[in-house]
Amino acid sequence: MRGLFVLLLVLPGWSPAHDLGAFGKTYPITEPDFLAEIQDIAKQKMANGEWKRLEVDARERGKRYFERPPAVTGLRTATKGRVRRFDPSITLSENIRDADGRLLFAAGTTVNPADIAPFPGALLYLNGDDKRQVALAEKLVKQKGDALRVILVDGSPAELMRQWERPVYFDQAGAGVRRFGLDTVPVLIIQKNPTDRFLTIEEIKP
Repeated sequence: MRGLFVLLLVLPGWSPAHDLGAFGKTYPITEPDFLAEIQDIAKQKMANGEWKRLEVDARERGKRYFERPPAVTGLRTATKGRVRRFDPSITLSENIRDADGRLLFAAGTTVNPADIAPFPGALLYLNGDDKRQVALAEKLVKQKGDALRVILVDGSPAELMRQWERPVYFDQAGAGVRRFGLDTVPVLIIQKNPTDRFLTIEEIKP
């Protein structure tokens, strides 16, 4: 008898449930119009002046970021001169094609950019808040001119741009520091000879 009861439960069309009717009021299920809600919120913020305040705050944050981006952490000041070689080779994660779609390098290929074109100019990484490092940068700028690209890891690039009347860059999120494996500044990165397949990284005591 027990086996028959279990069989009835699993057979299609059989169910121990019964329609007991509806209790209380029922309402249709509707989804809110999120676009309309967003528009209403925007209208409210514009009406009470909050939108203008948010706009001003955004401009101020952008200005502060431009004047002083977040510093790259984990770096120390060089205490002695040291020179090392750096292999700029990279392994491609996707195919590289020319303008006509012809395959130049397949994904997985290890490519040395120095085999394609010389390294452009020189890079100088430094802390813009260190007066000694800034003085070193000024000296190298006079020597190398536009061939030198100054890149800060801390400090205000905008301030130095106004002072020097030339571009000054900032290593956003430490991308260059990670790429070149830097742990000290100031550092000068150059390709000493156009035929070199490696870069020279020179740590300079300021």
